[in-house]
Amino acid sequence: MNIVGAGRNLGRVVVAAAVATALGGAPVVTATPVADAPATGAALGAAAGVLAPADVVRETGSWFAHGRALDLRDDGTGTFASWVGAFDGTRLQLRLVPAPGEATVAEVTDIETVGAGALAPDETPGLGGLVTVTFGDPVRTAHVEWTSGPRRLSADLCPVEGLDVEQMNVLRCGA
Repeated sequence: MNIVGAGRNLGRVVVAAAVATALGGAPVVTATPVADAPATGAALGAAAGVLAPADVVRETGSWFAHGRALDLRDDGTGTFASWVGAFDGTRLQLRLVPAPGEATVAEVTDIETVGAGALAPDETPGLGGLVTVTFGDPVRTAHVEWTSGPRRLSADLCPVEGLDVEQMNVLRCGA
């Protein structure tokens, strides 16, 4: 028997037992052979009931106002950007995370500064920081909140489609 392969199989049995125990049941170990394919994080996450970003999508679409833009996609990712002029901006790449309540919560996974940037250092959340989005009713406006150090910042955005000029003026979300 290959000792490396045996160690891998033993490791899989231990992980399976740990997952079963975490789910509330005592593990039952049998002599069933284990395939040599490595266990993936997604497979272990599914076994433990962890939701993927696409599983927590509540809203998709695009919103904007006064140099800020938000895009949320079906796959549970998104972008929140702030622009000063056409060539200076800050883009935050987002990944949705499960959260209780009505708000959509996303983790900042990447920060890109374009040109001179648009968010000051004390306005930029760090990697792993959270961005919260709540949506209005009946007009699907987006209220975005984030923190940077002790500062709490926010932006109110309007949907890219469906509003005329008068409605955008009332909501104060013109370009």
